[in-house]
Amino acid sequence: MGFFSKTCAKTHLPVCAAPFKGDDFFCDVVALLPNGKKIVGTYDGYGNVGGHSLFDNYADDHFDLVKFVLAHAYKGEAYADLGESGREMGQGFFMSQRFLDYCKKKKSFKDYVEYAKAFDKYADWN
Repeated sequence: MGFFSKTCAKTHLPVCAAPFKGDDFFCDVVALLPNGKKIVGTYDGYGNVGGHSLFDNYADDHFDLVKFVLAHAYKGEAYADLGESGREMGQGFFMSQRFLDYCKKKKSFKDYVEYAKAFDKYADWN
């Protein structure tokens, strides 16, 4: 399937594959599935959280319905309480430290559009 990731459904920050530059701030997540199941752990970039395959727990043709929330931002919200997790434009790995530093400082984007604008400006994808 390849390397892929999403943005946090709550903060719209990127979810990165671990270990990402020695920083788990963007890697520790809660994955919420439409069937009510929660999987907590570190995301690996290949659809596994905490060593558990999201595809074993939920059909891979429905991965777009899985919602990621960064662990430090999760406050017990249910699946229905959250918006969507957008497509992470750097696939959870291919971006500059400059972009991640900006994201950490920003702490949250108001929506996916604001995240995408910051990615275009700071991720060094030219």
